[in-house]
Amino acid sequence: MVNVFVSRPTWVAPEFKAGLDIFLNLLKSVDLQPRTVGSTDLPTKTPLDEVLILMRECQGVIILGYPQISVERGKCKDADCSGLSLPTEWNHIEAALAYSQQLPLMMLHHTGIQRGVFDRGAASVFVYELDLTEAAWAMQPAANGAILKWKRECLAMPARS
Repeated sequence: MVNVFVSRPTWVAPEFKAGLDIFLNLLKSVDLQPRTVGSTDLPTKTPLDEVLILMRECQGVIILGYPQISVERGKCKDADCSGLSLPTEWNHIEAALAYSQQLPLMMLHHTGIQRGVFDRGAASVFVYELDLTEAAWAMQPAANGAILKWKRECLAMPARS
């Protein structure tokens, strides 16, 4: 199996759990081993150190943007940003690390997640916006096809340890 780093929160709301489980099982079914600090790999160092260590063992990175922060009322640069939905800040850190290491990067996020790495054009990676509350989102042709194409990019990378 090929190790792949999956950037995702350790907690997701119940309506996302079934889809996340199906996605992780889909990765395993195509010989990709999802690795995540705090889930598959328990830390003994600081979170950032653990991410760096684990990412060195992986041949690709998937960023999953799930809602973690909801802005009920607020401003962003003097513009109203009420209703803004944000992912975990670790998505941004881990995407930047993967990008700097030139690892194959796949980015998917729930409908409405905004800012940072999920802004189109922020990185030279296509960003998939999907309804991650749908249990079978990973089985949709667009997502499934992207996973298989991304897997080929991972396999073209030299093995890492």
